[in-house]
Amino acid sequence: MKGGMKELESIIRPIAAELAAVKSNYAHQLKWQSEPIRGIGSYLSKAHGKFFRPTLVLLSAKLGEGDMEKAVSLGVAIELIHAASLVHDDIIDEAVLRRSQRTINSKWGNAVSVIAGDYLLARAFDIVSKLDEPKIMTVFSKTAARMCEGELAQLANAYNFDITEEDYLDIIKRKSAYLISDCCAAGGMLGRLSEDKINRLAAYGLYLGVAFQITDDCLDLVGKESRLGKSVWQDMEKGKLTLPIIFLLKNAGRKNRMAIVELITSGGKSSHRILREKALSSGAISRSKGIASDYVKLAKKKLGDGMLRKTFCEIADYVLEREN
Repeated sequence: MKGGMKELESIIRPIAAELAAVKSNYAHQLKWQSEPIRGIGSYLSKAHGKFFRPTLVLLSAKLGEGDMEKAVSLGVAIELIHAASLVHDDIIDEAVLRRSQRTINSKWGNAVSVIAGDYLLARAFDIVSKLDEPKIMTVFSKTAARMCEGELAQLANAYNFDITEEDYLDIIKRKSAYLISDCCAAGGMLGRLSEDKINRLAAYGLYLGVAFQITDDCLDLVGKESRLGKSVWQDMEKGKLTLPIIFLLKNAGRKNRMAIVELITSGGKSSHRILREKALSSGAISRSKGIASDYVKLAKKKLGDGMLRKTFCEIADYVLEREN
């Protein structure tokens, strides 16, 4: 625990048993038979994350009287979707480290990794289709399309030094925030909650997802690789301009702006170090964190009374204060 911030494990005790079931089922889903897919499945079962998105599904479903068995299955499917997106992201970014291990693309190559990511998505949608919940199937079909749109928009804006804050927010909503929003909404659907509560959960998740990504982008710029467990500066190396860099460019004079552009295009460790210092000293990082904090406040405002409010608020604080 740091500065009074609760660890995620202590926050999510209300769904500890169900989350354990998600983790067990997820590991089972990755027990593939043929090579090289068997090795990739084994790798993924060891290199899993915090199961943040399934946690939101389970907590949202807990708000009502829904089928927690279905919520567990949906949690597994969503973790598979998330894992697939990371596999594809690592190929695009040519990343070599993810969750303190070599990435699939650096170990097995891009061709195998693309197919592995597609296979994860296929497994995920097979699980969702068997839930017999047409609305949820529709939600996640749209989410998968949005994630692709967001990725394509980000690639189209590579080295676009005139990208705006609004452009950036649109990209991160599609790439990652809508998935978090839909986790909350779908959990609410399984909990058989009212339309108003489902809409509140969806809005909470969207704002939380934006805060999550902004925080992630700040960590990518100033965080330590050893603590994050993944390659840092990936976005910068591919010309993807995140919020701190957008603010840094916006507030720089003409001469300084040209120097920043040169640092970004040239790349390398020395350029990264200078950009990191500039982002910190100019207030670009603190301003970005302030925006993330504003989104967390918006997320909390969407929670109604009795909606496991304390737990959902603690999760929002965790998102803001996490270090990896």
